Amino acid sequence: MAVRILYVNGGLMNRGGIESYMMNYYRHFDRDKIQIDFVVHDAGGYGYYDEEIKAMGGRIFVLPQKSKHPLSYSRKLKRILIEGNYKIIHTHMDAMGAWVLKVAKVCGIPVRIAHSHNTKHLTSNPIKLFFLEQARKNINKYATCRMACSEMAGKWLFGNQTFHVIRNAIDIDKFKFNKDVREQIRVRYGIGNDFLIGHVGRFDVQKNHSFLIDVFAKVHHAMPNCKLMLIGEGYLKENILQKINELCLQGHVILTGTRDDVNCFYNAFDLFVLPSLFEGLPVVAVENQINGCPALLSSAITTETQISPDVRFIGLREELWYAEIVKYIRMYGNRRKERHINSYIFSYDIEIEAIKLQNIYRDLWNKN
Repeated sequence: MAVRILYVNGGLMNRGGIESYMMNYYRHFDRDKIQIDFVVHDAGGYGYYDEEIKAMGGRIFVLPQKSKHPLSYSRKLKRILIEGNYKIIHTHMDAMGAWVLKVAKVCGIPVRIAHSHNTKHLTSNPIKLFFLEQARKNINKYATCRMACSEMAGKWLFGNQTFHVIRNAIDIDKFKFNKDVREQIRVRYGIGNDFLIGHVGRFDVQKNHSFLIDVFAKVHHAMPNCKLMLIGEGYLKENILQKINELCLQGHVILTGTRDDVNCFYNAFDLFVLPSLFEGLPVVAVENQINGCPALLSSAITTETQISPDVRFIGLREELWYAEIVKYIRMYGNRRKERHINSYIFSYDIEIEAIKLQNIYRDLWNKN
């Protein structure tokens, strides 16, 4: 009989880093041994992964926003926990998981896992920050087991408490470099022989698109034979489009929207950039390195991300990013270097890592 575990996500199961993490592992579990149900937040609409979850045998429970319906929220969560007879609950909400785990403790759930996917709260609102900090201070009180995507993410949420590092693992073969696909993508988007800078990430404050556009404007002025490709969607997309127009970069910045085939686009890039203000451990940077594309990453990103020598971590100053990109264009142009492979890459192999996490779940289940 399969062990049934309840995952709790902060929103709907749409395409995002945390949701991709959950789905990557879920797809690779032996579902005769491990089954996953999902609690999502927001009663309006459906998640992108909902049908796939149901097809794999998972169930989806929708909760209202806690801030708007606190009593109804707690009541419905208790009903899910008790009627589902769960022994393991695994929250993927960073500090906000404390509130869920508190209810789970009241309901007598013996295994309460908190998972850190970040190194900073995802808001600048002072009122929200206050409540998030309170939750972060209490997370260890309600969690019986702690997990994180990186050492930095774990120390941020759990302090000096012990935790498991669970890699943001992926299907390595899917991201191997393919020269034919590179040419197809570049022809489709009219890249030609231009140098293509690539970024993958949702349009929000964390990903720092405004900074990237400012840097690219300077790079393009000095090196006109370059383009920037932005893959993703988000609430700040219109702001970025406006900035692109103001800087007269139309035709030089390509927005693809959200893609199911991001693995194909890494082939087309000549340089991958990720100037994030903060990250837990960005899986897109791992995917890109496995593809063999050089990368410039913000120094705010943990160096645990590095699995290739073709990665530079630099501070978020426009002149530094400008100089580094221009130097790279002059040195290599649009000629992709040979990919460097080392044994560390296999610590991100989902086939291996899924078995490790599956075994952790089984051990926790058997002990409780």
